[in-house]
Amino acid sequence: MRELFEQEYRKHEKSLFLVAVAYLHNTEDAKDVLQDAALSAYKAINTLKNKEYFKTWITRIVINKCKNYIKSRRYTEELTDNTNAFYNTNTDEMEIMDALCRMDPKLSIYITLKFYNDMTYDEMAKWLVVPVSTVKHRTKSALNELKNLLEGDEK
Repeated sequence: MRELFEQEYRKHEKSLFLVAVAYLHNTEDAKDVLQDAALSAYKAINTLKNKEYFKTWITRIVINKCKNYIKSRRYTEELTDNTNAFYNTNTDEMEIMDALCRMDPKLSIYITLKFYNDMTYDEMAKWLVVPVSTVKHRTKSALNELKNLLEGDEK
């Protein structure tokens, strides 16, 4: 199981980091939370019944750790410097990530899950514990807000 964990974790580490950044809006906090989530997942790897669901399982752990972090710290800071967050990204991706970091985390998570983690609406609904119709509506709202931020029409 250790080999499985290491292999699967490395495969999904960047998308997990993006989920954490979308929630926390701070790369350093995201790294800390991701490390904590990885440790928790590693300790609980034996509870994973089907290895095909590793990504779903560990993403849920990351989301829960982010929510717990926000609650415990009453997090209010914005991400001010995300230029070092992604060393292999081009300018367009950096602009998108900057805009995502300026968005409300309650909306940006929908874009992160849908487009960076390639989740279906059904999977997103299951993870976020909301109806599929809500996921579709919030994803559309998030995309509209992202479009406005990218066009310079900040609300």
